[in-house]
Amino acid sequence: MFSPTITCFAKASTNATAKTNANAKLKAFRQIAQSRVSARRFEPNVTVPDDVWRDVLQMTLTSPSGFNLQPTHMLLLRCPNIKATLSKHAMLGFGNQYRTNDASAIAVFCADLEPSKRIDRIFAMERESGSREDGYLAVLRVASSFLTGESSTLSSNNSSGSSTHVSSFLKRAFTSALSPVQPMPTMENVESWSYKNAGIMSQMYTMSATAHGLSTCMMEGFDARRAKEILRIPDRYGIPLMVATGYDYGVPPVVHADLNDDDLDSVAEEDDESGGTAKQKRTPRLEMDEVFFGDTFGEPLELLQTLRQGGEEEAA
Repeated sequence: MFSPTITCFAKASTNATAKTNANAKLKAFRQIAQSRVSARRFEPNVTVPDDVWRDVLQMTLTSPSGFNLQPTHMLLLRCPNIKATLSKHAMLGFGNQYRTNDASAIAVFCADLEPSKRIDRIFAMERESGSREDGYLAVLRVASSFLTGESSTLSSNNSSGSSTHVSSFLKRAFTSALSPVQPMPTMENVESWSYKNAGIMSQMYTMSATAHGLSTCMMEGFDARRAKEILRIPDRYGIPLMVATGYDYGVPPVVHADLNDDDLDSVAEEDDESGGTAKQKRTPRLEMDEVFFGDTFGEPLELLQTLRQGGEEEAA
């Protein structure tokens, strides 16, 4: 049995360690958040290392989404010809045109406007992972279909028909009527819901890129119709925004972190006794090659294929 003095000393030491860890996390995040600015100009003809891209995308994949439906895909445009075509024929304003040409890559975020088609896959992943309670899984299909703003009845040409408008009207009328009695969700159309989720993912991408010393600029000035045609993006998806990514013009070269450093793989998790939070099981994510594409929609991203091949060789 330990004496009260030893017990108090041990507790004080544990609290001090927890505070040190908390301060380090806050300082690191503040540095990233406060260093992020919208780049006015990028250093042209500079390539970002593949291992840096892979780490940025792996962190981007952790982004949360409504019902964990993960309704966002991202194209990483690195081909100079594709960027030049996009710049000339789809981008608005000289600034966006120059940035699109000069940046090392353009991240194009595609929002799924038919998220109900993802529910079965996500439901199976959630059930297999065991990260959700049975009660949540029991209502997942109905709740997500109702609250994403997508009608279950679409016209035969995949565009919203009159039945879609009637369904949306009834949903809004129903929730508005019950709102004075009990809290009810605000009904929004599927574009608003899906674009909101894409915005969350783009912010995670931007902060991840900033953590690696890359410069970024979010861009909304483009003709989405032309961009979709150039990048072969199906009508099912909208383009809320793009993020130019690369190295700031005229500044010293960026020294990237050593991604082979073992310390980067160990994220400190304090338990409840040390003032931290209990570790919660993460919800499942789609595979990276399902979410991230190359220079056109559905085109494999080469740097991910290299990663997959490396993993298969290690398994063999």
